[in-house]
Amino acid sequence: MKKKFDWCLNPSKEELDSVWKNGILTVDTNVLLDLYRYHEDTRNSLIQSLEKFEGKKWLSHQAATEFFRNRAKVIVSSEKAFKQAQEETEKLSASLDSAIAQLKGNRIIPSALASELDVAVRPSISQALTKIADAKEKYPKFLQDDPILNKLLILFDGAVGEDFSDQEKREVENQAEERKKNKIPPGYLDDGKDEDRPYGDYYLWRQVLHHAKAEGRPIILVTSERKKDWWEEISGKTIGPRPELLKEARDASGQRILIYQTERFLEHALQRLKQPVNETVIEEIRAINTWRFEFDAAVKLQEQSVAEATIHRNVGILNVELRRPVRNFTVSGHLDPNMYNVPRLGVRLLRAPEELPVHRLGAGTGTTHDFNIHVVCGGPDARLPVGIYVFGYEAICPASSNDIEAVAPPEI
Repeated sequence: MKKKFDWCLNPSKEELDSVWKNGILTVDTNVLLDLYRYHEDTRNSLIQSLEKFEGKKWLSHQAATEFFRNRAKVIVSSEKAFKQAQEETEKLSASLDSAIAQLKGNRIIPSALASELDVAVRPSISQALTKIADAKEKYPKFLQDDPILNKLLILFDGAVGEDFSDQEKREVENQAEERKKNKIPPGYLDDGKDEDRPYGDYYLWRQVLHHAKAEGRPIILVTSERKKDWWEEISGKTIGPRPELLKEARDASGQRILIYQTERFLEHALQRLKQPVNETVIEEIRAINTWRFEFDAAVKLQEQSVAEATIHRNVGILNVELRRPVRNFTVSGHLDPNMYNVPRLGVRLLRAPEELPVHRLGAGTGTTHDFNIHVVCGGPDARLPVGIYVFGYEAICPASSNDIEAVAPPEI
């Protein structure tokens, strides 16, 4: 049993040591792009941990392609952050001016209060503006001289995988579409991405598994992904990588795969190197991942309101914001408490932007604790418009296998 289901079991200390000494280390695109978003200490700590990995380093063709495609955009975006910080701090200064003026005009408030507030707060705002200007001045001009890129070129010199052939790419795209329909991880939550990006996660996954099989070595995959098509969540808590991924890795490559989020990899790497773990560095990595996840998401769940919630029936509304035009999107809702068994699900689109084109609405769930709603344009050139979408849903868990009434959500 242990041998047949080893992918279900946590590796022993001996196996972990073997993977870290003899395995292959690879990263996804945003692990590399985030190096431009971190403070210098965080960036250096992560790069040094990658450099000191005892096994082999390797980068998938998909990760390398997306890195070069997005590198300049991320650099420019990071530079704009200084301007945004300055503008927000200047807004504080303007708000302080307004507050002081109102206090001075209020005759029942002691006149000294306005002056005391000005003396207490104004220096902090001035100091913040000075520090922002200093940080901007010291921030490297990566588009002119890029030490990060130079280190990555050395780190992965001669260690970048090959792209799919045209025929392979067509086959992989077809597989990716089928996996999305059946909610097979990874990548089925990437519908909001443009061009070939909806298949990017699956491209990378396929290339990683192919390399593990070809090399006959286990893989450590470091990813910045936080989505539920990579990580198993139970009652809102991340348990670990999706078990389907671990099983597929073993079946497809014959090798074990260890999947770490960036900060967890760094913690393990520093511990193995017998170096102290800097909690400030770890918190910054988590903060950047959270920020990027929110920024990149085309779809944001604004609110889930529940009208009825039992282990047999769950009825409610999802209020969803679509932030950019896309051909289709998927949004997830939660079932709390967990239902008696996997429910049947019905949905209705209650509200949408007026210019909504012909579309298809679908929904499904393979668990007792969450569900997905899908909206797909009817034509290949159409796009779902930006705006608010409101869905009514009803999940019913039959009391018995003979209870098969059709599920149709009521008007809520």
